[in-house]
This record gives sequence, structure tokens and C-alpha cells, in this order.
Amino acid sequence: MAQPRSQNVAVPERGSLVTDLTDTLTAAQRATLEGKLTDFEARQGPQLAVLLVPTTGSDSIEQYATRVFDRWKLGSAEADDGLLLLVALKDRRMRIEVGQGLEGRVPDIAAGRIIDQKMTPRFRQQDYAGGIDAAVDALMERLDNRTVPGSLPGDAMPLPLGDDASTVVESTPPEEGSRITLFGWTLLAGLIGAVAAACVRWRGARLFTLGLAVVVALLILAARFFGLNQLLIGLAALLGISFALLLVGVTLYGMRRAWNDSLAGFCFRLAVVAGITGYTAYETDGEPIPIALAAGFSLLFAFMPGTHRGDGESDDGDSSSSSSSSSSGSSGSSGSSSSSSGGSSSGGGASGSW
Repeated sequence: MAQPRSQNVAVPERGSLVTDLTDTLTAAQRATLEGKLTDFEARQGPQLAVLLVPTTGSDSIEQYATRVFDRWKLGSAEADDGLLLLVALKDRRMRIEVGQGLEGRVPDIAAGRIIDQKMTPRFRQQDYAGGIDAAVDALMERLDNRTVPGSLPGDAMPLPLGDDASTVVESTPPEEGSRITLFGWTLLAGLIGAVAAACVRWRGARLFTLGLAVVVALLILAARFFGLNQLLIGLAALLGISFALLLVGVTLYGMRRAWNDSLAGFCFRLAVVAGITGYTAYETDGEPIPIALAAGFSLLFAFMPGTHRGDGESDDGDSSSSSSSSSSGSSGSSGSSSSSSGGSSSGGGASGSW
């Protein structure tokens, strides 16, 4: 009998790679699936286990999957190459829990796609065995580093044999370097901040930004007639040149205002810019692009109009400044220690429902 949702459900003992506490799979289906998983583990190394339970009780499916993963010690302790496919039948929830060593080969987005494309449609038709089998095939395909041209990553497609084997190509796992770095986020924030500041302070800048948006919309519309590749090249060139001219104009205007206001202040700001540029050159071993970006943005923010008094201008009212603070809540994460007998889950994976 299934435990109520209010109770804590114990983690079952793992007797094999397929554990079905719901009697959903037939004996033949369990044997076929277990044979496939055992053969894959012997051939490739990663350990994939399947667990079907009636409910996860008071735990969310993510919490229960972590408990199962840590109890079963899936994968090896050195490689952390375990995978858990968990289905809570009465809760109508499923999850793919990924060991830390496999997160590069089965990222969260790929696990979610496998759930959405392979499991959910079949589960809605009560084809639970078919959904599990399709998900297992898709996971194995990713871990095999094999894909078929024209297919989506994670799609389970039959691999050609014999003479057609030449159509199979190697797929590489997602590269860590493709993610946006801290320097990239800082640069993006600086660009957005510069445009926003210019639009707030000058009516001309607002009109320029609006006009640029209209031009971009027209260029996108023109893609239907001239092709997407040519449109993207032209759009990138237009945005780059326009934004560069805007930044140069703002910087030169600010430098002129600072020079007229105070020669000492101008020299101090210039010294700060030189210090930032020199430090960037030292840290990047003379790489020209980071040096140019550091010099440009430090000039922009050091001489941005409004950061110094204008020549001969007086304010009729008191200036006021306001500060805002934001608070962010922190979510607790449960850590687990792994023994030498198996791997542990780092919380990676994806969940779904049907």
C-alpha cells in the first residue's frame, strides 16, 4: 500500500538497476531494460538506474531523488558518473537526477528536453514502459557522444549499422568556455548602464535610441527579403558603429566639461583612467582588446556629464541622492557526503510532470 503524501517514504534497497515498486513494468520489460542498463555500464562506465515508486510522500521529487542517489551510491566515487531516472506514479512526477561528473554531458536543459519529448507524451497515453525506455535510450545516446545529423541533442534515434554507419558523427559535450564569464557580464552591464544613463540625461539620446530601435525593426523585417545571414552581419555592424559613436561623443563632451570646470579635477580623472588601464594591461599580459575596453569605459564613467560641476552653471535647488537596496533570499541546499563505494548527486538534473 502506498504511503500518504504526509509521511516520509523510505528509500528502498537496490537489488538491480531497475526497481519497480508499482508493478507497472512487466517481468519481460524489466528484464529487457535491466539488460540494456547492465550492458551500457559495462561498455561505457556510467551507471544508470531506474526507480518507480507510488509516491515520494512528504518529500518533493527533487528531495527524494537526492536521498535515493546518496543511498544507492550510483556511479563511481572518483568519476561521480551516476544517473537516476525516478518516476512517482501517483504523484504524476518524474525526474532525471544527474551525478556531478556527468553534468557536462547531460546538462539540466538536456535532461528537461528528454523528459518533455520522450517521457511526457508517452506517459499521458499511459505508455510508462515506452516513456522510460525512450528516456533511457536518449540518455545513453548522449553518454555515448553520438548523434545523427539533423537531430536534436538528446533525441533517441536508432543508430545506423553496416554501410550506413558513416552517417553517424561524434558530438562533443557542451564546452564550459561557451558560458558568459564574469568579465562578459560586467561588460554587458556597463553597456546597458551607459545607454540608460545617456537616455535619462539627454532628450537627443532618447530620440537616437528610439530611432535605432526602429532601424533594427526594419532590418529584421528585411531579413525575409535578403536572408538572415546578411541581415545579422549588417545589424551587428550598424549597432557596433552607432554605439561606438555614441560613447565617443558622450566621452568627449564630458572631457570638455571637466576641462572647463577644473584643470586639477581633469588631471585627477585622467590619472584614474590611466591607472585602471595600466592595471588591466598588467593583468591581461598586454592583450589589446581588454585594454581598449578598460580604457574606453573608464574614460566614459570618469568624464560622464553630471559627475562634475558645469562651467558657470548654478543649480536653483538642492540636489538629492537616493539609494536603493535589494535583498535576496537564500535557499538552503542539502549537501551529502559520498563514500568510496559510489558517487553522489550535486542537485543537477530536471523534473517534470504529466
